[in-house]
Amino acid sequence: MIPKVRSTLILGSLAFIGFGCSGFSAPLADIESVERARFAAMTHQDIKSLQSMLADDLIYCHSNGRCETKAQLLESIRTGRIVYHSVEILSLRPRTAAGAVIVNGSIAVDGSMDGLPLKMQLVYMGVYVRRDGQWRLAAWQSARLPVVH
Repeated sequence: MIPKVRSTLILGSLAFIGFGCSGFSAPLADIESVERARFAAMTHQDIKSLQSMLADDLIYCHSNGRCETKAQLLESIRTGRIVYHSVEILSLRPRTAAGAVIVNGSIAVDGSMDGLPLKMQLVYMGVYVRRDGQWRLAAWQSARLPVVH
């Protein structure tokens, strides 16, 4: 029996890879699976899976304004400088533009950065591009939502 975490990653990866054989409308229908698979890989520090989900020229801008390349982001996750305990998708709105898929969404994140705990809600924009027959995250920008009491 495959553990639940592994089966989620496998199913998400299959959905991600499946875009190579489908029409362009498929990413809009399946982008939530792609996002869930990427967030699951991040929470499990699954660098191997993330490697193929991220474009080589990725620019990943965190909610604190720090921007990282693919190599820097993977290293931050691998070393535990950034730890994602959970990422919950609150909303997701994909659309196509110039051969890419742009995703606007919001997420709840529980994790830590540089050893300091973080619990926050973010709005984000992610841009997926098709490379080597699969959709890869090429750009990420997020902003922290203010805490409402």
